[in-house]
Amino acid sequence: MANKPRSAVFTTVLWDGGTKIADFNQHLHRLRSHAERLRIDLPEDFVDRISEQIIIQDGQQSDEIQLLNITYNCEDDKVRLTPRPLPRLRNCEMHAVTLPLKKWLGAVTGTKHGDWQPYRDAKATAEENGADIALLIDQYCVIDSDRASMIVIDEDGVAYLSNSQDAVRGITLEVLIPYLTAEGIPVNYARLNERLIARCSELIAVGVGIGTCHIVTIDGEKVGSAEATILPKLIAYLAQHYSNINNWTELCG
Repeated sequence: MANKPRSAVFTTVLWDGGTKIADFNQHLHRLRSHAERLRIDLPEDFVDRISEQIIIQDGQQSDEIQLLNITYNCEDDKVRLTPRPLPRLRNCEMHAVTLPLKKWLGAVTGTKHGDWQPYRDAKATAEENGADIALLIDQYCVIDSDRASMIVIDEDGVAYLSNSQDAVRGITLEVLIPYLTAEGIPVNYARLNERLIARCSELIAVGVGIGTCHIVTIDGEKVGSAEATILPKLIAYLAQHYSNINNWTELCG
């Protein structure tokens, strides 16, 4: 991937190993929004190019569910599809470490852009310290993580999401918001500061790759209740969501 933020825009989707992508329209909408923020003009035949590339991938891959990175590089006008297996850590407990959020100028921060190395470095640093995920901090608040969106469930059963424009708005998070509301769980956007997290009952990381994970420690300190109650419901809902064929788009039909 290019190393200048405005040189590329990408998204990572759940792929059936053939010609179907989960929540494709949501990913496409976000990718177009991020491209606009990055001042990248996507080609008019962008979706057609994805379809052409996915046919090539279909001939090389298995039928197992996996991740697929879709990148448009505006410097060479290329669409690239890069598959990779689902991670080993998925729908599980995780230990987190806090690291500073890398910020770019303009409207870059909060988009999936061409200079993604700081997020990969944050993940590597977390693993080097025995943790599983890096929580990215700015002004004493959790803004994002290296590869997932955060949901804070407070002691009153209210769900809090980051209100920062510097947070990448995750597609998995967007899928879960209507479910939380339907279950009678209020959803608020706020600064995810130390006080809110210190008194939370559950801290949950959600993403296409990791699914839904329970953050049990931050920098070695326990966080939330020992037993999660919302987390199992989110895991079950996502399983149901991905088993529904209506949530998968056929790219070559």
